[in-house]
Amino acid sequence: MTKRRQYGSIRKLPSGRYQARRWQLGEQVGAPDTFATKAEAHAWLSAVETDIERGDYVDPALGDVKFGVYATRWMDERAGLRPHTRETYQSQLRSILDGFEHVPLNRIDGSAVRSWHAALSRSGRHPNTVAKIYRLFRTMLSTAVDDGLLRANPCRLRGAAAESIVERPNLSTTQVAQLADAIPPRFHALVWTAALSGLRFGELTGLARRHVDIEGRTLTVQGALGFVKGTGAVLGPPKTTASYRKVVLPAVGAAYLRDHIERFVEPGPDAFIFTSLTGKPLLNQYFGSFWRTARSSVGLDEIRFHDLRHFAGTMAATSGASFKEIKARMGHASNDSAVRYLKAGEGRDREVADAIDRRLAHDLSPRT
Repeated sequence: MTKRRQYGSIRKLPSGRYQARRWQLGEQVGAPDTFATKAEAHAWLSAVETDIERGDYVDPALGDVKFGVYATRWMDERAGLRPHTRETYQSQLRSILDGFEHVPLNRIDGSAVRSWHAALSRSGRHPNTVAKIYRLFRTMLSTAVDDGLLRANPCRLRGAAAESIVERPNLSTTQVAQLADAIPPRFHALVWTAALSGLRFGELTGLARRHVDIEGRTLTVQGALGFVKGTGAVLGPPKTTASYRKVVLPAVGAAYLRDHIERFVEPGPDAFIFTSLTGKPLLNQYFGSFWRTARSSVGLDEIRFHDLRHFAGTMAATSGASFKEIKARMGHASNDSAVRYLKAGEGRDREVADAIDRRLAHDLSPRT
């Protein structure tokens, strides 16, 4: 029987350890480490040969790039990120760079990730914030695996990416009315539109005349307004592909919006529906002070503007909307579908809106 030729070569060093080398693109490449025995060196060469034959081999030298350099490239390659999402990622990334900025990708192992995660968990950050930071780290390293820089993702901590559900206060219709009445008239319809449509703040402030059909009582979400440091207000894409949607307003919401447009909105299809007191694009940094004053004046200091979106979802659910219809109305991304637009039929959405109208009429009717 002919003896199989050994892949690569092994030589004993003056230190007594063994060095394994192989040919790659016409050059001899050594293993990243030396070995205590010849058998270990041979095992390494055999493993490399098998991986190459399977197409699974990852050259360790490719992973020498520092994580900070790779993370910068990763962010630069995501040109389609919403301004707010990019800002959030940049903030989260700082917590990862604190531990790994100058560490080569191929030196990040499970032990290092566990130690970093433990320190992050002890830092006083909310557990959900820690989970979001961990998910970003895991996603970046998954891309490094796809790029052939890592063989496996070292972010494998069980449960580290899971967020807990944070219960928020459930607003009543009366409380929504109190908030809308307490805020300056220019923002009255903004409060009601948020509470009756479920649109996110950036989706609301990104609405223009061409996105609003008062007669049809519909709002078409095609973008979201955000803030970019050094640039200012920027109109970008909504949060997810599922966020592109058409939402039918209850009649009472359409009436509030009609009055608002007649009083406060400039002519032209591209004129923003909701603006600052001086007619400029409405940013959260500007609106926040008005919201805090309004909620404090009616004794609802713990209420966030985003809680109006929760009110909208609750109203839809208790008015007979199915899970899929609520998901479509609120613009939530599907967990098991790559379909760009996931939405219920507009006819059924109108029925949901009409049911909300009946609830509102009952809740707001004078008591005798």
